[in-house]
Amino acid sequence: MMDNTLIVYSSNNAEKQHSEGAKWPFVLLGNARARFDTGRYTNIKERPINDLYATFLHGVGAPLDRFNMDKNMADFHHSRVGPIEDLLA
Repeated sequence: MMDNTLIVYSSNNAEKQHSEGAKWPFVLLGNARARFDTGRYTNIKERPINDLYATFLHGVGAPLDRFNMDKNMADFHHSRVGPIEDLLA
């Protein structure tokens, strides 16, 4: 079953009590038909959570350069165009 599944687990706490949403821990289980490279520790620095969502969309065949961000907001949050390559298989 886990070969066809990707479970995304996250805490509701980020880097501090009143978070800016900059550092969120995630656990990815399964690999969704070998689309994601899981089973290891990856420290993604300076990429907002929106980039993770864009990566999920790339993995399921609905590629999107940015998720819910215009260029000005993306520049402010260090968002890059496209998925987080370290997470894709």
